[in-house]
Formats: sequence, structure tokens, C-alpha cells
Amino acid sequence: MSFNEEELLKIEKATSGIFKKKARTFISNALSSLRFYVNEAMAKEEPAREEMLKALVNQATGLRQEAVRQGARSHSNPEWAATAACESWLHELLGGTADSIARVECIIDRLERR
Repeated sequence: MSFNEEELLKIEKATSGIFKKKARTFISNALSSLRFYVNEAMAKEEPAREEMLKALVNQATGLRQEAVRQGARSHSNPEWAATAACESWLHELLGGTADSIARVECIIDRLERR
């Protein structure tokens, strides 16, 4: 299991339950918005695909760091969880194996549908 997969599972667990609807909505919206750009990147040939994915990772990392600066301290924080989920997905697309990417994308699908 990759680090990214572990992080996504932590986010999924931390945002389960009746009091975490705001976090689930943030995550779902962020992943839905990102999906368009991921699909666009994956349709490109290398090295344009990698370049676009790296740019998306940098954006997600910046947003996650901003959430931390604003006080986010747990996997259940809506802003942090949403950006961390996006970041983990993108990192897996960049460096994962076909199997690990498939497992991560199953988690992404679940998070997006919640």
C-alpha cells in the first residue's frame, strides 16, 4: 500500500459519520473539480502529461499548506482534507504503479460520490 493510498484511507475514515458532512462535501467538490483537469492531463502525451500533473500537484500543495497556516490540524478538517486528497491522487498518478493507481482511484471515486 502506498503512502498516498494510506492518506486517502485516513481521510475517508476521519470524514465518516454524521458530523462530517461539511468535510465530505468539500472533498467531493474538490475532487470533482480536479477530475476535469486530470482527464485533460491524462489525454496528453508525455512529457506534457507529466508537466500538467506536476503543475496541479503544486497548486494542491499550496492550498494544503494554506489550510495548515489557517489552523488545520487533522484529517477531518474540510479544507485540509480536500486539498490533501487531491494532492495524494495527483502524486499517485505521477509516481504510482498501474495497480496502486487503480486502488487510489477506487478510493477517489468513493470520496467523490459521498
